[in-house]
Amino acid sequence: MTIYKQMEYQMRLSEYETLAEGKDGGYEWKVLSLGTHPCGYVSIPKNHPFYGKNYWDIEDRIEVHGGLTFSGKLPGLDGLWFGWDYMHAGDYTYMPIYVSITDKRWTTQEVVDECLSVIEQFRSYEEK
Repeated sequence: MTIYKQMEYQMRLSEYETLAEGKDGGYEWKVLSLGTHPCGYVSIPKNHPFYGKNYWDIEDRIEVHGGLTFSGKLPGLDGLWFGWDYMHAGDYTYMPIYVSITDKRWTTQEVVDECLSVIEQFRSYEEK
């Protein structure tokens, strides 16, 4: 596991920035920043029963903050990735019209922890 940088909320970036990444068995994970908010992603192995599915097909089986909001390829990366974001009601985002002082600012480590939790949930559906 490698944490490169802490989440710094700022204006939207033109490209995503990798804050952390790692591998856990056949799974890969990434924490990305879009500037205004972080996102978490997990890539599953090709032999997984959810491989080739869309996030809305499995969203009731994976529990993560705000629910799954993405499935597909990430630019420049191989594999099928499932993702979620931290731009929901109650989440801090660097968009002045939406900011509340009580909104949660997610740390890189908190998103890493959710990535690892999502991997464990995916593992529970592996064919044995």
